[in-house]
Amino acid sequence: MKRFIIKAIAFFTILLGLAWGLDYIISKGLLEMEDHRFMSWSEMQKGDINADIVIMGNSRGFSHFEPWTIDSICNTTSYCLGLGGYSITVQDLKYHYYRLYNKKPKYIIQQVDYYTLRNDSAPHQHESEQYLPMIYDSRIHDEFLRVGYTNLDIYCPLYRYWGYQMVIKNGLLEFLGVKHYVRDPSRRGHHYEKGEWDGSELARMDTIHAQFNLKGKAYFEQYMRERAEEGIKVILVNSPTYIGANNKTTGLDKVNTYFDSIASVYNTVYWNYNEGYEMCNDTANFCVSVHMNPQATHQFSIDFANDLKAYIDSVSIFE
Repeated sequence: MKRFIIKAIAFFTILLGLAWGLDYIISKGLLEMEDHRFMSWSEMQKGDINADIVIMGNSRGFSHFEPWTIDSICNTTSYCLGLGGYSITVQDLKYHYYRLYNKKPKYIIQQVDYYTLRNDSAPHQHESEQYLPMIYDSRIHDEFLRVGYTNLDIYCPLYRYWGYQMVIKNGLLEFLGVKHYVRDPSRRGHHYEKGEWDGSELARMDTIHAQFNLKGKAYFEQYMRERAEEGIKVILVNSPTYIGANNKTTGLDKVNTYFDSIASVYNTVYWNYNEGYEMCNDTANFCVSVHMNPQATHQFSIDFANDLKAYIDSVSIFE
């Protein structure tokens, strides 16, 4: 019996070691891919971004702002940390991960809209495979638990990869050098939304409801308070949305009033480019109602960067 127990312990120890090794190989391989889902996490982990300006938000936070255009006009360094499909509750996790390896920015451009104040969880949601290689770091465990991951995800090797067969395969092949994956790579965290105008999804919607979840609101206020305590100026920006979507959205006035009030509390500004901004009126500037195409993104980035430069100059932030 004693010999059986020893053999069983040895077997499970070897099995656990193999699982940890395979988990490491998959995770390492994913971070070596030229894939926008993983590239910004990998670049954060290397610790050499250290941008003056970090651009936060959902997918519009990484697709509507060209860092190189902003930098050429404002004489800064900037990087996009947007998270497609997620509200502030998960966006903040990415900011905290950034700060583990990089110095604090002087400015945060926080893209906000009528989805910002939701209360999201991360597991098994849009492109949630991007989080899987990052869970090892014990300094960020509490953040992953906060957004819905479990202790099994954190401490049981391979458990969190269950159901992600393609991700497992790609990570293994990348690590082993069998294949190098390139899938819509990002540049300084930014990648464009591409394609001709497609209004079919918007046409199917009778009404779009602006989100004003109380937990999401509380977390946004905590986020703003923590950035103020860090000494970071946060500019709130609602980037262009096609006017047809705004006309179908209920609760916009409430959301805009809220962001205006938060900006006032923290002595900053809320720039809403959906009011009086001509580009919102023409479908030629959009792929879908909430995403501009590359040409419009470039023009908006110029307009935004000029507004930002004027603001920076007026408050003498970068002296």
